[in-house]
Amino acid sequence: MSEKRAADPLPLPAELLSSPSFQLERLRRRTRDEVESRLAEEDTTLREFWVLACLVEVGGDGENQSRLAATLLIDPSDVVRIIDRLEEKNWAGRTRDPQDRRRQLVTATKKGRKAHNKLAELIAEGEDAALDESTSKQLKHLRKLARAIIAEDTPAQ
Repeated sequence: MSEKRAADPLPLPAELLSSPSFQLERLRRRTRDEVESRLAEEDTTLREFWVLACLVEVGGDGENQSRLAATLLIDPSDVVRIIDRLEEKNWAGRTRDPQDRRRQLVTATKKGRKAHNKLAELIAEGEDAALDESTSKQLKHLRKLARAIIAEDTPAQ
């Protein structure tokens, strides 16, 4: 009797191969693993980058933590920890909201904006590596489809 090793994957059922949720999960895992490994070299995470990207985009007086959590669909307590890490790296800073003293506004620092640019390049490289078997035309369609789907959940700007 021969034993199957856990490392030997089964052939994927056609039902899964035609399932958008399964396809998206496999794509998510592949790209996230590649991107996270590159970001780990800079001692940061994808979620830290997401928060930093929002702060860089907002600029000015910053943004409150609740809106960051709602925008990124991250638990507010996790956003607090992420911002703590960004502050430790001097990539972000908190100040009291002059309109509501109970809230804190978070802004990207100069060092944070510089880090954002470098991290964005690493992410692009990681995504390119994860999707290296795709043609540029396929990637263009994938990005267009993703934007259309996400736009359904995103308020107009």
